Amino acid sequence: MAKQFDLIIKNGAVLTSDGVGRYEIGIKDGKIIQLSPSIDSGLAKEVIDAEGGYVMPGGVDAHVHIAQDFTSGPKGVMGKCADDFLTGSRSAVCGGTTTIIAFAQQNRSDESLLKVVQNYHALSEKSGAYCDYGFHVIITRPEVQMLEKELPKLIEDWGITSCKLFMTYSSMQLSDNQLLDVMYETRKRFMTTMIHAENGDLISWLTNKLEQRGLVEPFYHAISRPPVVEMEATHRAIVLAEMIQNPVLFVHVGSASAAQIIRNAQTRGFPIYAETCPQYLHLTWDDLKRFHSPKCFENSKMICSPPPGPDDSDQEALWAGLRNGTFTIYSSDHCPFRYKDVHGKALGVLQHEQSLGSARCPVDQEHLSEILDDKTGHFKYVPNGCPGVETRLPLLFEYGLKTGRVSPERYVDLVSTAPAKLYGLYPIKGALIPGISDADLVIWYPNDALPSFKLTNANLHHNVDYTPYEGMEFGNWPRYTIVRGQIVWAEGELRASASVGKYLKRGTNQLATRPTNSIASDKRRVATWLYKA
Repeated sequence: MAKQFDLIIKNGAVLTSDGVGRYEIGIKDGKIIQLSPSIDSGLAKEVIDAEGGYVMPGGVDAHVHIAQDFTSGPKGVMGKCADDFLTGSRSAVCGGTTTIIAFAQQNRSDESLLKVVQNYHALSEKSGAYCDYGFHVIITRPEVQMLEKELPKLIEDWGITSCKLFMTYSSMQLSDNQLLDVMYETRKRFMTTMIHAENGDLISWLTNKLEQRGLVEPFYHAISRPPVVEMEATHRAIVLAEMIQNPVLFVHVGSASAAQIIRNAQTRGFPIYAETCPQYLHLTWDDLKRFHSPKCFENSKMICSPPPGPDDSDQEALWAGLRNGTFTIYSSDHCPFRYKDVHGKALGVLQHEQSLGSARCPVDQEHLSEILDDKTGHFKYVPNGCPGVETRLPLLFEYGLKTGRVSPERYVDLVSTAPAKLYGLYPIKGALIPGISDADLVIWYPNDALPSFKLTNANLHHNVDYTPYEGMEFGNWPRYTIVRGQIVWAEGELRASASVGKYLKRGTNQLATRPTNSIASDKRRVATWLYKA
């Protein structure tokens, strides 16, 4: 006789953004079809006993860079993400994430966003993925005619309903005029506009001053980007967005001052969304001096933008923002570069003539170690970013949920439900609704069932030769990761292939609200005439 369920999960503390309950979960054909106090085990092909551990919707990581190239330095050598869709999604599922949203990046030479997306999709099809995935598009060449023609096709044909804009990096930085052009067009189409908020001109000016003093070691990356750089750009972007009444999301917010600017706008009634990431809760400028000495180039492993705060004084404000809703989501900003790789962090030496000195070794992997020995490099040529897709859920579980800094319900909202809503995937993703939700689940170990351990890079499954969180202590980790009913990760082992993951077409932002009337009609802040007939 045919079984009613493919899989039943029993004896779990089922955790959603609405609360915790004792339920058993019945799964059939990749969907959750029953949630009830008790289900007969004999009705299933397979049964998992959660033994009292938390069972929750799979993680949705809405900020992941994989299979991307970045220009770095005067020689035009490309920085390349260490992870493709296969290795990046493998790392994701081993850390409890069942859906990722990655970035299809338009370069200045790319005339068509549609071709960018088609080419990027071909990369995902070639490698396969262990989890489901969608795309954001990065816009660096915002010609109005192209936007008017291609944005509707991105939405209709690809289900891409979000874009990212940069206020820094010379190869991607948009002027205020260009930011307004994109926001004006995305507003018409209910696309979510994501902003990387740092004042690129101020960073360039500070970098020049540091160079004049010979201060170019990796540590000075942070000095070139003090928190005011992020705060100013955040405030300016809010002014622009509010003037044309286009809600925006600020990615990877790292400073208390930027978070406060965002909170002020939210309190006024303007719908602003924000994201923070693990590096801003656990790292500081001191981590750019971690290895051997402050001048050691190995510290380049910790370079990301914005950098974490000068010390831990900002971190409690960011934790408060996770609790009180200033931050809508908690993402990894997984941007992986290998340290010893000619297309990775090593570019900080290979692009810097003064560091190379008389070295005449070919720029290849075979000779890379001798090139890097005793070199300081230059921070401005180092690809910016750290790996983190696998450690995202465990870090917030260990240092947020278990410590009481965030409630269990808020935990699920930040890592799964809210990103699914923000990016048009809910309730297929980020929920456990019978008959509707995909059977994407994470099952944690029962309390104290997993011996406490110190994390090493060897524990992880990305294609990167380090982790920023080396040596941090964990007492739990995802025990099972289930993607549309398939057990992909179980008790420390991969149980599936990279054929599991499917591309996701997304809807519009389900958290979207309209500005209050008092905000929308304030002629001091808003160009109220823009949308009048």
